[in-house]
Amino acid sequence: MKAETLLKSLFALLIVAGTVPATAQTAAGTAAATSATSPAPQAASAGYQLGPEDEVKISVFGQPDLSTTTRIKADGTVVLALVGAVPAQGKTTAQLANDIAAGYASGGYLTKPSVSVEVNTYVSRFVTVLGNVPQAGNYPLDRNYTVASMLAKAGGSTKDGANAVILTPADGSGPVRISLADMAAGAMRQLQPGDTLFVPPAEKVYVYGQVQQPGAFSYVPGQSFRQALALAGGPTLAGSTKRIKVRREGKEIQANLDDPVKPEDVLIIREKLF
Repeated sequence: MKAETLLKSLFALLIVAGTVPATAQTAAGTAAATSATSPAPQAASAGYQLGPEDEVKISVFGQPDLSTTTRIKADGTVVLALVGAVPAQGKTTAQLANDIAAGYASGGYLTKPSVSVEVNTYVSRFVTVLGNVPQAGNYPLDRNYTVASMLAKAGGSTKDGANAVILTPADGSGPVRISLADMAAGAMRQLQPGDTLFVPPAEKVYVYGQVQQPGAFSYVPGQSFRQALALAGGPTLAGSTKRIKVRREGKEIQANLDDPVKPEDVLIIREKLF
């Protein structure tokens, strides 16, 4: 028992002296003994590449005077006590933590220092998701995201949202409408920092005239006028399915009930001729 007490006291003295790391982040050999006492970095930042204006929290275990919260400067560096400017741009939090630890060790300031880095505010690399989604906002690019996977992260399109998304790339190439029903048409496109996704309101098809329940109904790709008519409860006793009128983009077109509808089409069921 005395030997065990002596070992615990010696271990505590070594930690205070800065010679024993508290986590495995910068000293793998002591991982099992010390990982429980180290602050864990944010899981979301594991693959995130840091950039200018990102705010990071840098913790040097056992050294509160060296721990700090700071923003990455325009030149891509963070400035720390004793070691000065440390390049941060393009690195993950784990890589930056290792570099900071190496700086304190190589400068002779600390022996086997333990450093953790967390992202407090994502600024440099994010995608904005807006419109008819449950969780609109800015999402960090902590890994590679496609249009479909980022929209899923935001909760998907709501019941009032379209089955499509408008991507506005950060490169200025102009908005692109992407159908979420066709993965090959763009839903698997990789997103870049600064891109914006907007889910517009669901497109409608309108059914009026001699029908049971006239009104606006959600447009579904491949839907026919007959199916749209069924959504309106079908024709009344006075209505004729042979006498339909279709308005598209302000013009009347020739169509029959088995033709496919287009977004914003207006179907009018007229009265029978007796």
